Amino acid sequence: MADSFRTIRGTSACPFAARARIETVPPYTGLRPYEAGFAAGPAVADLARRIEHDDVDGLLLQLTDLGLGSTIEVLAETVRQTVTGLLEATGTDPAAALADAGTDGWWLQLSGVRWFLIVFAPCYPDTSPRSTRGSTTTFFLLQPVHSFDRHATPKGAVIAPAVRERIRSAHQAAGTPYNTDHAQQTAEAQKFVAPLHPDDPPVTWWRARSTEVETT
Repeated sequence: MADSFRTIRGTSACPFAARARIETVPPYTGLRPYEAGFAAGPAVADLARRIEHDDVDGLLLQLTDLGLGSTIEVLAETVRQTVTGLLEATGTDPAAALADAGTDGWWLQLSGVRWFLIVFAPCYPDTSPRSTRGSTTTFFLLQPVHSFDRHATPKGAVIAPAVRERIRSAHQAAGTPYNTDHAQQTAEAQKFVAPLHPDDPPVTWWRARSTEVETT
């Protein structure tokens, strides 16, 4: 795992970050996010096969070119293209899979497993929980929903309100506050890419844009 992501984990106010078991795929150094997602497809499929037996909490993708996460607009398109590559690599039609993204009940499904995605990018300020802490890499942390169930007490339960409040307070104390309404909404896709600032509207990353995300 990249030292820069270890720094992100080490400075995170999330109580689950330090003990999470995360596997990685080789960093992608190119300029086409679709290729990064497609290349990670076999690793996703492999983890999906092991998910019930191995205590793995996530798979980390790293896109090292600064331009791919330089602004929130570019980041949204980077995420859409990367997810498109992941879907195609695991045998799913992206148009069909993303048609209902942004609605309640939608999940990112890859290789028969439901996943949650957390994106960290250099466009986020240090006051954001999604900041890369000075790294120019954009990080995609794919978390199987199975992992959340395993850590819940009792198993399969939602995070208790008291725990949510401790997490919120920890982020506030660390100087990385977030919008609790955004975090607790039921449209999972809207949580993948956090707004640049807590009071900004949700980032609709699944919608195609004209923004150019390749750099020269």
